[in-house]
Amino acid sequence: MLLKKQGSTTASSAASGASVSIYGKVSDFDYSSFDYSEGLDDNGHWTGIRALDYVTLPDDVSALPLSKADIEPTETEIQTQIDTLLNQYATTQNITGRAAQSGDTVNIDYSGAVDGVAFTGGTATGYDLTLGSHTFIDGFEDQIIGHNIGDTFDVTVTFPEGYGDSTDAEGNTITLSGKEAVFSVTLNAITQSVVPTLTDEWVETNFAASDDLHTADALRQYFDSALYANNLDNAVMDYLLTNSTFKEVPTQITSYYIRMFLNYHSQLATQYGMELDAYAQAKGYADANAMLADSDAYFEHLAKQDLVFQAIAEQLDITPTQEQIDSANSSYADTYGAQRSMLNALQLAVLDKVEESAVLS
Repeated sequence: MLLKKQGSTTASSAASGASVSIYGKVSDFDYSSFDYSEGLDDNGHWTGIRALDYVTLPDDVSALPLSKADIEPTETEIQTQIDTLLNQYATTQNITGRAAQSGDTVNIDYSGAVDGVAFTGGTATGYDLTLGSHTFIDGFEDQIIGHNIGDTFDVTVTFPEGYGDSTDAEGNTITLSGKEAVFSVTLNAITQSVVPTLTDEWVETNFAASDDLHTADALRQYFDSALYANNLDNAVMDYLLTNSTFKEVPTQITSYYIRMFLNYHSQLATQYGMELDAYAQAKGYADANAMLADSDAYFEHLAKQDLVFQAIAEQLDITPTQEQIDSANSSYADTYGAQRSMLNALQLAVLDKVEESAVLS
């Protein structure tokens, strides 16, 4: 209940001013169930759609001119991957000899009240909160810093304007927007994250058996290769999307991705015991329509990407190899269905073909 963005408007939706998607309202789409293979044929093409009727590919599609500088990973990119990996293997160390400080994770009990009245969502026991994460409303985390294990103290904060209402024990509405609240907080424990140091021994212990990596240099080379492949994929798609001309984007494809999006978030809302509008508000949107509208560009991007892949397959007569089909099926078929798996195999085949013939300089 104390999450910082509760009931507020996100910067992106506020900036765009959009409250309804250009594709329609949430109620216009049937998303209660979703079949990932719906609308796709056995070749991984969109049923009834000839992509070349909708998109004109660049003339140099068989020899894309790409810049090495945009593809070759920098040392900073490689180090970022390594740092992320090391953080995933961080261990937790209990702190007993000092007060809480920024970066620590504290375990707390808290109970809050507005105008002396307790409100729903304002109480928790054994809650883990990382100080400095700005997870809770402004000021809450800062007032825990400097306290020791066993301390009980008050934290006074002001809920931001637009923060959602709550209720008291009898179900009466409690307005939180712009209100000052006082929380009684007990600090139960302090822990800190300890990140391992990158050494040959650490790589050998964690990645020798699974990835055949034995040294820190080998791990760096692994990330160098992985980033290169990812950057090449991105450079190809950026070039193709920028230099292709789209007559229009079939609503069949955009509607597919909209329904997938809404089905996913509807399932999450159900898990949290919330209606979709309330879920959207908890994520910082005015309602579900505003949440949908904020992703309009995303739906268009996915649809155009699919059109480009299919158009190249049509123009260059590309079909996936059995190896590519088997690889896609092993990852996707059980969850997403045979046709969606075939689409993934086809797109991999197209990428491989275009990247093989690309001209890097």
